[in-house]
Amino acid sequence: MNGSIYRISKIRIFWVVLFITAGLALVLYNLYKIQIADAGKYQERAALQQSAEVAVSAQRGKIYDRNYQILASNAPVEQIFIEPPEIESDEQARLIARGLSEILGADYEDTYARTQWIHRRDVNIKHYVEIDKANEVREFKDENKIKAIKFRPQTKRVYPHSSLAAHVIGFTGTENNEMVGRFGVEFQYDEYLAGIPGKIITAKNALGRSLGSSDYSTYVEAQNGSNVVLSIDFVVQSFLEKNLEAAFAESLPRERVTGIIMDVHTGEILAMANYPSYDLNDPRTIDPMVIDYINLDAATLAVIEKQEFESEEDKNSEILRQKLFKMWQNKAISEAYEPGSTLKAATFAMGLEEKAVGINERFFCPGHYTVSGVNISCHQRGGHGSVSWAESLMKSCNPVTMQTAERIGAETFLKYFNAFGYNQRTGIDLPSEAGSIMHRPENFKTVELATASFGQRFKITPIQLLTSIAAVANGGKVVTPRVVRAIVDDDGNIIKSFEPEIKRMVISQDTSESISKILAEGVSGGGSARNAFVKGYEIAAKTGTSEKEVGTDARIGSCVAFAPAGNPQIAMVVIVDEPTGNSVYGGVISAPFVGRTLADVLPYLGIEPAYTEQEIEERLISVTNYRMRKIDTVKEDITSRGLKYTVFGSGDVVREQIPNAGSSLIKGGNVILYTDEIYERQTVEVPDVTGMSAADANAEITGAGLNINIRGAEGMSSSASATEQNPAAGETVKTGTIVTVDFIHASVTD
Repeated sequence: MNGSIYRISKIRIFWVVLFITAGLALVLYNLYKIQIADAGKYQERAALQQSAEVAVSAQRGKIYDRNYQILASNAPVEQIFIEPPEIESDEQARLIARGLSEILGADYEDTYARTQWIHRRDVNIKHYVEIDKANEVREFKDENKIKAIKFRPQTKRVYPHSSLAAHVIGFTGTENNEMVGRFGVEFQYDEYLAGIPGKIITAKNALGRSLGSSDYSTYVEAQNGSNVVLSIDFVVQSFLEKNLEAAFAESLPRERVTGIIMDVHTGEILAMANYPSYDLNDPRTIDPMVIDYINLDAATLAVIEKQEFESEEDKNSEILRQKLFKMWQNKAISEAYEPGSTLKAATFAMGLEEKAVGINERFFCPGHYTVSGVNISCHQRGGHGSVSWAESLMKSCNPVTMQTAERIGAETFLKYFNAFGYNQRTGIDLPSEAGSIMHRPENFKTVELATASFGQRFKITPIQLLTSIAAVANGGKVVTPRVVRAIVDDDGNIIKSFEPEIKRMVISQDTSESISKILAEGVSGGGSARNAFVKGYEIAAKTGTSEKEVGTDARIGSCVAFAPAGNPQIAMVVIVDEPTGNSVYGGVISAPFVGRTLADVLPYLGIEPAYTEQEIEERLISVTNYRMRKIDTVKEDITSRGLKYTVFGSGDVVREQIPNAGSSLIKGGNVILYTDEIYERQTVEVPDVTGMSAADANAEITGAGLNINIRGAEGMSSSASATEQNPAAGETVKTGTIVTVDFIHASVTD
């Protein structure tokens, strides 16, 4: 019996010892795991429980134009957030919700709900609060002794010129409480612009509240972003945008107007724009005046129609969202189109380079050309008759172009097509560049060759077209277009620069010069591009009008140009997509605005005019300042300049003059002089000269006692007709006022 009890006791002791040993082993294992194996993890958890980390935003780099004009910068703002563990009572929570909702416009119920998130130490209330509003919150916080309301410095992106170069610059959004680029350069160069955020690490007590002393804080300084210097020229960009807006007003196209200006030697983009555009400071708003001209394609509309919406309002919101996205897209690089006859410059360069034709070789155009049994028309329905090969390019003759391509051959044509860069993206340093849409080589037969020769039945982008035109102009070099010149720090030191990149030679210098001369004749010699004329400058240009879709009346009118033709410096293109005005032809709706832009840009770039004898005879004469000068010497000076004068008053000193000093008049223009201090100023009603020739308009306006400024006509002998005038007909103005009249050859087709 006693032995049995003894055995039972030994068994119990064994199990007790075993359990104690196992327990000690488990404790020792956990101590090892916590203190040694997982020490880092638990130290990190302890640090998180004992400290609070607050991010400090880095200043985003600035964006400059090529002359260091600021296009994008930053303004100080603040984030308002709360730390719920710091809230002392429900009464204080409601006070916080009420105060912040009143000052910041936040929703009261939502703000109160956020005060209850006691397991979170950083709860956002509002980002990008203007400084004056943030100071109101500070006053509210101090008055009510609230520790839970916190402030974090931030920066807001500011674009001082609103919509200028919007599609190049792009804009920013917020991601993980940091500013990030969304479109354009802001997106493409985000890694340089963004910088590296800093942080403030603050110790906390057992209740999760911050220990306010600086002895318990660590500050890691933010590294500001680098600055980006664009190739864009602020002034050139302004000129382009002004004229694109005018082109839009003239034609009211359904699919916007696009323009680009490029340095033909370096590929640097001096200006790039689309109209309608948007305000970079408010990118999510579409101007109600132009919303109907931001149209969605059939595929996008079909997708929207298939979706189920809770209400018509939700459907309209989705349509607006898609329109916004389309408005943000840079049409100049992201939308392919059929270039039409603007491509003939490349086709003719191929023909000349391959010696398939002679410049003076004669052809006959009956108004069509038959290819594999298919009749393909010329824009000149009755035909051009007998023309030289050079004249056919000036007149944009389709049959001669098709015959040129026929001699080149499909295989060689495609070789040059690829060499000019039409079958590959240009590599421009902007996001979302589209590619071309071209026939497969095995499907590129005689009819496809014929239509492709004059820019139909395939698609390229505006930037691809302009890059090829630059090669025609610069001696045959295909260059990579760029919008960024350099990355610099805040002291102007260059961190990274971008040198011009020449990809390959596609044609010879001789071919380049020959095509340039022909294209220049197309402007000054009465060709299809005559509306691109600029007095004092030799402009080489080619216009085009393409069918957008077979079987519809939708058209695209365009014009490419480079100048000066004898020593090309810049090339440009203007494209009007689906015009709804009186004309669809590129020679009428695009070429005039190419001419007007070049008339602004070339003098600004310091390219001196070289006037012909006729232009010298009809040159503009600058009016000097005659105020407070003796009338006799003034009369003598005006006469010596080739101008006339009319004097009102009996005094011997000029008190007032019209036009003002600095104005320009054509030879024979009239300067009005007033010699009495008190004298009734003469006025006259502006006559209507719409539809008149330059000579007739000049006679009408000067006959009314006014002066004329002629734009677009090649001189007084031009057959161009007046289309617009400013001041408008019927307005009452001072005698001697200058009336600017625009002239266009409205009968041009291409």
